[in-house]
Amino acid sequence: MRRINNVIEKALTFVASSLFAGFILTVLYQVVARNYLKISVSWTDEVAMAFFVWSVFLGAAIAVRRRSHYVVDVFPSRFVITQRALRLFGNVACLPVIYVLIVHGNVLVDMGWSRRSVALGTPMAYMFAAIPVAGLAMLLFSFEIIMDDIAMLKKANSVDSAREATKI
Repeated sequence: MRRINNVIEKALTFVASSLFAGFILTVLYQVVARNYLKISVSWTDEVAMAFFVWSVFLGAAIAVRRRSHYVVDVFPSRFVITQRALRLFGNVACLPVIYVLIVHGNVLVDMGWSRRSVALGTPMAYMFAAIPVAGLAMLLFSFEIIMDDIAMLKKANSVDSAREATKI
């Protein structure tokens, strides 16, 4: 599973980075066109928004894998088992949010086929698809993270058991 997630993460990183670069170039083109060329380009708003939405959602999925979202340590570092258990709880607690992203994101995509963007005329489903795609990536990454958390928790428990046995 880790190998598959490594490939997925690299692909998502490349796509998200490319889309963010496209967002910056699109906005730069829009500014230059309006201020220096004195022309109005209507498509740049929608393209920039689509690039930004996709890069943000894919970046959020990458952040799940890298555990880069905000983490609050409640207990001091010497409470290793407690911290690992809380981290496992937090990762499991994210699963309902991921469920909403996937299931209700698909509902939004289905509704988006009947809605068209104003300037481009393309279905809004293409932009809305970022939500369930990122949700699926988050689900795959969460399975790996949860399995790692369980393994680390078991390892910490076995180390504590060994310490207790040597004390007796």
